[in-house]
Amino acid sequence: MLAVVILAGLAVLRVPQKLPVVRTPLLTFGTPGEHDGEFHMPREVGFSPDGTRLYILDRSHRVQVFRPDGTHLETWPTPFGPLGNPRGLDVAPDGRVFVADTHNSQILVYSPEGKLVQQWGGMGKRPGQFVSVTDVALDSRGNLWACEYGSSNDRVQKFDGSGKFLLSCGKFGSGPGEFSRPQGIVIDRDDRVYVADAVNHRIQILDTNAKVVGSWGETGSAPGKLRYPYDLAFDRQGRLYVAEYGNNRVSVFTPDGRFLTLFGRAGHGPGEFDHPWGVNVADTGEIYVADTMNFRVQKFPPLPDQLAAAGRPSVSP
Repeated sequence: MLAVVILAGLAVLRVPQKLPVVRTPLLTFGTPGEHDGEFHMPREVGFSPDGTRLYILDRSHRVQVFRPDGTHLETWPTPFGPLGNPRGLDVAPDGRVFVADTHNSQILVYSPEGKLVQQWGGMGKRPGQFVSVTDVALDSRGNLWACEYGSSNDRVQKFDGSGKFLLSCGKFGSGPGEFSRPQGIVIDRDDRVYVADAVNHRIQILDTNAKVVGSWGETGSAPGKLRYPYDLAFDRQGRLYVAEYGNNRVSVFTPDGRFLTLFGRAGHGPGEFDHPWGVNVADTGEIYVADTMNFRVQKFPPLPDQLAAAGRPSVSP
């Protein structure tokens, strides 16, 4: 999820009014099922480079393609049929779609037309292999970063654009540079890598050499706390959106961990969530949330450009 991040000035912005916890969605689409246009536990939302197509993953061994208005366009199957359970994706500037095919322990690459053009990985713990690969993100040089978990193989790996292994970092644990189910990954304009370290209830930040340069997050349900962060996305203002599977909400922070706002609560009505797994933000600012156990995707209007940051930076080296 390569996105523009603007670090300067976020701490001095002000919000003119308190935002409602339950925001009214612009659009809700999807019903339970495995037919085209239906969802079986949607996991992730991505965008084509021109913003005219949405790519949505669910638990049904496929990539579904939609218009931003929720109209289903086509479906691309993943290999190995029902064993597939893709959970994360990113889209390259040339339109190729990179998919974390989780339970098949591999990376899939599709052309913009939906043709499977490349795949690599395989079950294992050696460099370039995966146990359960959960998400992928492309940096500005076209390198692919992938996070995984399972069998105490919790780590992040970096590949070049052809799938050649470059490096890895991390192991199972709770110390700096250790992970417990790294579930989501996103990269900023300066190629800093943000990892949703889900069971440790924190965000860890890596440099281009996979060295930990920051970490923030505290367990809890109060505003600014985290409970099972599963997915990450930046908007064009540089704000970091965190889908909290355990708190049934999306929280928004500055890149250094200062809390800005949140929206959502547990429920089944408009603007409510049941264990949201994925979040992404279009270039135009609309926010898409994979509302997993409600078997739907909700689309929300952009946040105000100005939001006040609460507290001091919470990044620790």
